[in-house]
Amino acid sequence: MGRLSMTGLQLGDTVFGRNEELSSLKECNRRSVSGKTEFAFISGHAGIGKSFLTYEFGKHVIMSGGIFLAGKFDQLQQGKPFSALAAAFNGYCGMLMKSSKLQKRREVVASKLRSSLGREAYYLTKIIPLLNDILGSEQSDDTFYDDNCVDAQRRLQYLLCQFVEVLSSSYTAPVTLFLDDLQWADSASIAAVSQLLCSTGSSSKQKQFFFVGCHREGIIDSAHPVWEVVCRAELLGVPFTSLKLDCMGEETLNAMVSETLRVLPRLTQTLANIIYRKTKGNP
Repeated sequence: MGRLSMTGLQLGDTVFGRNEELSSLKECNRRSVSGKTEFAFISGHAGIGKSFLTYEFGKHVIMSGGIFLAGKFDQLQQGKPFSALAAAFNGYCGMLMKSSKLQKRREVVASKLRSSLGREAYYLTKIIPLLNDILGSEQSDDTFYDDNCVDAQRRLQYLLCQFVEVLSSSYTAPVTLFLDDLQWADSASIAAVSQLLCSTGSSSKQKQFFFVGCHREGIIDSAHPVWEVVCRAELLGVPFTSLKLDCMGEETLNAMVSETLRVLPRLTQTLANIIYRKTKGNP
């Protein structure tokens, strides 16, 4: 997992004690991109490794030829609709712009967005600035833009869903959307996610879409917007998987310490015991 160097301890990316959960995510994803829409929620205490696990899963998605979009909600931006979704799409647009090898893909995405949405595609640049670099210099009409307006939010919600469909169809690549800290999610973003899941679940087109969200344990209840996603999914028969991450056991923690320090497990047991007593196994 790590190594010692002149600059200090360097942690690696080995997943300890989460292999079962990682396998569950991969299996959910496999079913979803095969045509049966599905999603997953990961819960656990702060620092337990929810995000780390999902980004490791993201590596699997990318290596399998899929598209991995990632965004994170912020407690201080709860009043800003679509913040995490916009960040996820903006990050993908930035990745497309970085490499000249992806020029063909940029052109395909731009062409399909214009074909599917017309000038409406430029409306998305209001929340996805880097999309403007892909579409070109043409500007949308600002007259009706107001991200606090209910109609404008519904418009953006529809356009974001269309964007996912365009990405999926551009290279017949499955799209995985990861949103972190769902406990801070705004209702507009959750409505967009719900539409994505339920439209792909009921549509005759197989859009190859998979959603995974992380949230802290004990915060989301029946009054939270995320609960509506669960209820609507159950109503429409869209399956989902809930994964709860627990703290590591002493043996797993010792294995992590051993590999990080590159020392035999029997030599790190005492240190691991001390760490376990102080952290209760929270990595």
